[in-house]
Amino acid sequence: MTAKRSKVLHLITGMEVGGAEKMLLRIVPRMEGAFENRVCVIKDRGRLGPELEQTGIPVVYLDLKSPFNLQPILRFRRLAAEFKPDILVTYLIHADLFGRICGRAFGIKRIVCYQRGSLLNWEFLRTFDRLTKPLVTKYIVQTETAKEELTAALKISGEKIAVIGNAIDTTTFDLDKAAKKKELGLNPNNKTIVCVGNLREGKGHEYLLDAFEELFSKRFPGINLLIVGGGQKKKQLVEQIKPFTSQANIHFLGSRDDVREILKISDLFVLPTLYEGMSNAIMEAMASKVAIITTDIPVNAELAGDTAVLVPIKNSAKLAEAMEMLLSDNSLRNGLAQRAYSKITSQYSLDVVVQKYTTLLKDILNAI
Repeated sequence: MTAKRSKVLHLITGMEVGGAEKMLLRIVPRMEGAFENRVCVIKDRGRLGPELEQTGIPVVYLDLKSPFNLQPILRFRRLAAEFKPDILVTYLIHADLFGRICGRAFGIKRIVCYQRGSLLNWEFLRTFDRLTKPLVTKYIVQTETAKEELTAALKISGEKIAVIGNAIDTTTFDLDKAAKKKELGLNPNNKTIVCVGNLREGKGHEYLLDAFEELFSKRFPGINLLIVGGGQKKKQLVEQIKPFTSQANIHFLGSRDDVREILKISDLFVLPTLYEGMSNAIMEAMASKVAIITTDIPVNAELAGDTAVLVPIKNSAKLAEAMEMLLSDNSLRNGLAQRAYSKITSQYSLDVVVQKYTTLLKDILNAI
């Protein structure tokens, strides 16, 4: 006789492309053997909703259009009554607050909040976070750095917080690199630097562009820089490079579905970010065996450590030095890439993270 599986309801704000959404898409289908899972999305399908539906996981959309609309709350109450979840896991701050308040009101006894990254422009919500913290059974964060920050921000014991990092697909694949470079209009004989990240304030693209111009002008004419990602800052960055001698070799590729392939053809990954939660871009670079340069902020140091070259934020000169050093030393570059791949597979592969997540939820279910 098959043992009855505990029911887990996952609540997320939306299903556009982002770290939390990708995490949900990767992890939840792999937890079906341990739990009966259902996903509830406060907004609409977004870009990733249909992909999640194709995995066979039931997905319910509350279709929130306005904060003054009570229909999503009534839909959530109906879902809670019909599904009767043993545990509710919430992702992102709006889902955290909605889930813990409505979840408790509708009889869900165990509430787990998977807080991801900093609140950034939503710091005022931290007040509500503090007021409602007694409703939370357990918090999950991605890094030890985030755990320290959350412990201080909410004034709670570290025992109430678990650390589970992002999961990353570490499977390898063959790629015709010359053909891929040709597809992108690149000279297959020239070295390539790639940066993956939304074009917004705080990602530090302007410092990378200045560093690349210095590198191109003084040492590596012909080298290419690929900027992957879209965002409101693109116009400003395009204006920045208009006087550059390297302008023709800087390619803004926009948002892409072939990021892993682009990483595969690159010699160096650079992310000059000023702050991060836990960077999926860095993790994908590690899984693609690309040498990494990023900033020495605590979360990057924790994730990449000695498998990357870390430089100060807002420092184009140091970025240029680091890029020159790695591009000039194949052995060093390849060694860093291999160490990064070994770390990502041993600590953040899908199997490892799913096991950690499953064990934590079972412990919570068994504790009450």
